[in-house]
Amino acid sequence: MDFPSLPAATSMLDIAAMVVFPYMALVSLRLFRTSGGELVGLGMSMALTAVLGFLAWFDYDFAIPLTVLAPDGIAHTTVEIPVIRTVAEITATSVVAGLLVRGLDGWRGAYGREPLLRFQRTGLWIGIMLMSAVAIYEVHFATTLPIRTAILSIGGASVFIVGLAMQSTLGNVFAGYGLQSSHVFKKGDVVQLGHNGVVGTVFDSTLATTRIITRDGEMLMIPNSAVLQKEFMNLDQPNSHLRQSIKINISYEVPPAVFKDIALQVLLSETTVLRTPEPAVWLADFGESGVQYDLRFWIEGYRVRDDTLDRVRTRMWYALADAGIEIPFPTRTIRMAASDEEQKRISATRSRIEHAENALCACSLFNASSITDLERKELARAASEKEHAPGALVIRRGDTSDSMFVVVKGSCQLTLPSGERITFERGGYFGEVALITRDARGADVSASDEGAVVLQLPRASVMPILRRHPEFMARMQNIAEERRDPTRIRPKAKRGRARNFVRQVWTLMRPI
Repeated sequence: MDFPSLPAATSMLDIAAMVVFPYMALVSLRLFRTSGGELVGLGMSMALTAVLGFLAWFDYDFAIPLTVLAPDGIAHTTVEIPVIRTVAEITATSVVAGLLVRGLDGWRGAYGREPLLRFQRTGLWIGIMLMSAVAIYEVHFATTLPIRTAILSIGGASVFIVGLAMQSTLGNVFAGYGLQSSHVFKKGDVVQLGHNGVVGTVFDSTLATTRIITRDGEMLMIPNSAVLQKEFMNLDQPNSHLRQSIKINISYEVPPAVFKDIALQVLLSETTVLRTPEPAVWLADFGESGVQYDLRFWIEGYRVRDDTLDRVRTRMWYALADAGIEIPFPTRTIRMAASDEEQKRISATRSRIEHAENALCACSLFNASSITDLERKELARAASEKEHAPGALVIRRGDTSDSMFVVVKGSCQLTLPSGERITFERGGYFGEVALITRDARGADVSASDEGAVVLQLPRASVMPILRRHPEFMARMQNIAEERRDPTRIRPKAKRGRARNFVRQVWTLMRPI
């Protein structure tokens, strides 16, 4: 190995080399310390390029002679291959390919597009490496070793043997290509293998296998070719929303409208039950021991399925117990006459509904000129009357409830963020903005000094009436727009795409 002395005059290229190589070494050290996966490979390539490139730049190298047979089978050709320089050029090519792939992913992310799939990144990296290898060959070895001679020296038989040995592997690779190119799933998706089959989360998907973590915490490794041969359900795509159904039997003595109102209030009180599509309660069948209802609702995803079903069933039990509604046993019951307690309960329910109807009649929004008596009775069944002490908050600014309120007794005061106050006397109403738009509450509403009694109307009871009366819906929307708080907070503007892209590049290439 030769160790020549440094040149007497340092050129600009020498200065650039002494700056670039240490910079690459620092970046590679940071990538090793703070990242994983593909960035570790990029950091390793940078480290090798920095060390070997620095040595090769100052001619610290050694060569390995390679003798190959010419196509005529007689002549021989000997080529001197500089090891350090060649390896440095290959690792530098790997760095450039990795940076180009990362840069393309960052550019796609800055413009709101999905990142490249793994096989696409791998294919792009291999393509850049092959083109660079051809360029390196043409620059250094084409004059002494023609490319035709190099290819014939390797031999075509080896390609045939490797193809036979990798037949099953290639089948899985092509299956993996089909899975990833068709976006069947991605890492983190909840999947199910067949109907009522194993459910798990995709841990990783390579070109050969797919690994799934089951609900029991076990790692299930499946060849990609086997995945394509089975029924495969992705519970997170095209979105994670899933419809659930709960069936329940209720006594024949309970009117369907009463139970539907209670069930809808229970469903709407659960945070993981989606509001769009809206939950629904259907009368499914008339059974021997009771009326069968079907509660249908959508949830955010499979991950909250068990907890949501448990909470809905639990709240339903308590709500029915509070309302005095029986969940009948699967037996036949013969009743000769209603008990005194049941008569009292029925009388109290009728009295509550009549009182709520009278309160709604005093409201200009729900009087006889706006809705029918039957629709007002529907609202009265679902309404709940609440008494508030003087000065107590009825609505807090920022809350996410979607009910509206009618003042039955006393008065309420709405306080805007600007300090302006609006008073609602008996028959006044508020909260329709959140009911229509489902926005957060824009102002505080509190009871006045003498206290207040208000009637709470859930969105599930008001929306069916709005759908039946388009003119009533338009009137409510106009009122909501007039009362909307003009000082509500607006989201910050998004940063520019170019700025985001530059930030991503700097995050990747900063030395410390």
